[in-house]
Amino acid sequence: MNVVFHATAAMGIVVLITDTQRLGNKPTLTNVTPTALFAFTIGVVSHGALDFIPHCYPVNSKVDVITGLAMILFSTWIVHSYYRPIVGLTCLGAILPDVVDLGPKIIDKQLNLGLQLPGNIFPWHWHTYSGSLYNGECAVSSLNHLLLFVTVGMIFWARRTDVKVMLRHGD
Repeated sequence: MNVVFHATAAMGIVVLITDTQRLGNKPTLTNVTPTALFAFTIGVVSHGALDFIPHCYPVNSKVDVITGLAMILFSTWIVHSYYRPIVGLTCLGAILPDVVDLGPKIIDKQLNLGLQLPGNIFPWHWHTYSGSLYNGECAVSSLNHLLLFVTVGMIFWARRTDVKVMLRHGD
């Protein structure tokens, strides 16, 4: 699945698991670390779930990477510094499988190195478990992408109090 969709899922995970009331008014790194580590794990798992479901790639790969990274950087910047470890580790977990499995292959191809690279580590990148669709039948993929955006939107709405606390307001 495109980086944009993994970044979108990461934002939903951040909002879903960050309980600002439990963490307190100005949480310390010690306070947010367990949530951040849990969020990292959920980010990796969400990557697997998104890659397993049937999907096409509606966004050009270069535009996707730039847009996805911009989303990650912006979301990390827009939150109070107390919550940045949670946002950062969630996003890292959500894109790490692609960095590990696909990053070396992309670099090899772009630099024309001709390296012999090992197979994919994460099972959802193996042909057997991948939901990638290459037959042009993308209706179910479009529905899955829409459901992701709707679900994340509902999470933001349901947890809007936490979202407001996490966002920087000029300070």
